[in-house]
Amino acid sequence: MTRVLLVTGLPGAGRTTVATATAVAAARAGRRTLLLAADGTRDVDTVLDVPVTPEPVEALPKLAVQRVAARAEFEREFLLVQSQLGAALAVVGVDPLDPEEITVLPGAGDVLALRVLARAVAAQAYDLIVVDLPAAGRAVPMLALPENLMRYLDRLLPVERQAARALRPILAAVAGVPMPEDWVYDTARRVNIELEALRALVDAPTTTVRLVVRPGTVALAGARRAASALALYGHRIEDVIVNGIGAADSPDPVVRARAEVARETVDALCALFPRSPLAQIPTLAAEPLGAAELADVAGHFGPVGLGGTTGDEHGIERDGERLILLLPLPGTDRDDLDLLRRGDELVVTVGPNRRLLRLPSALRRCVIEGAGLRDGMLRVRFVPDPAVWMRTSR
Repeated sequence: MTRVLLVTGLPGAGRTTVATATAVAAARAGRRTLLLAADGTRDVDTVLDVPVTPEPVEALPKLAVQRVAARAEFEREFLLVQSQLGAALAVVGVDPLDPEEITVLPGAGDVLALRVLARAVAAQAYDLIVVDLPAAGRAVPMLALPENLMRYLDRLLPVERQAARALRPILAAVAGVPMPEDWVYDTARRVNIELEALRALVDAPTTTVRLVVRPGTVALAGARRAASALALYGHRIEDVIVNGIGAADSPDPVVRARAEVARETVDALCALFPRSPLAQIPTLAAEPLGAAELADVAGHFGPVGLGGTTGDEHGIERDGERLILLLPLPGTDRDDLDLLRRGDELVVTVGPNRRLLRLPSALRRCVIEGAGLRDGMLRVRFVPDPAVWMRTSR
């Protein structure tokens, strides 16, 4: 089974260097590896010193490199949809767009990058796929896209309406109810199947995250936000890489001061990620370029595991008649947290990130009594709703 390692972190922390070093080390260890540049830049070309194209190219023995060409992917998908709309466009007198007129819509490149990743996994040609993602602030929403888009699609065209497609002529004739054309249902079904595959890939136990940070107070605050967002969506942290640790015994007082800041950062990160290994990369004299130097960088952190480090799972505890839903949210500030019960779902908002969690069947028959956040764990207290909870006679 193909392992997927998603490398993200804070801006300027060295994500591409760590991702590329990871891929080089894995290939040298004999694992068939693909390095996928999904952040929309050509930085991998520079770091590895090889040209990277939209198709996999061999950079080293057992190492292929590929970048996501968002424009080409978007153009292909747009032209497909446009061809399905061809007759309708002609009726209303709208000329179809030429390929030269198509530009990528904001955010489209992210979901297209996941499609490229899914195709690479489906090919079963690699033991490991290392994905160079954007910074965490953009990577987390990117990974949440399949789940969110599936929700939007279900609201716009729910399954029950799709099931009623055979009744369209009757509804239109008797009640005057407009029903979408068949191609709308077909497209919705195709998109939903693809989104479900992407969601399953992101949520798979063989997909983990390698988080890259630099020492410092600002970087630590960013790491807390990243930890909170990743936990909200249930992503597994493979390990944390602290890049740029100065020498504590340096004769230079400035270097020693920075080393002290780095030590404090490492201690705080160990407390923030108690179940994830933490590795440190020393401050290097020059930026590592090329396979040999990148392999040296990879020597500072361990190999990618076979299953990843799993964090605490969502769970339920019982306290008398109360049921307590446990949601691990390390690094979350109380002021950034908001909860809302919406039908059978719990809407959890942490800063700019929001997730709708479907409640287990037992909790759907309860009402929320209260909630508390302590030591990185959100506890939501539920009590049975007398109107719907079945009670045994005494």
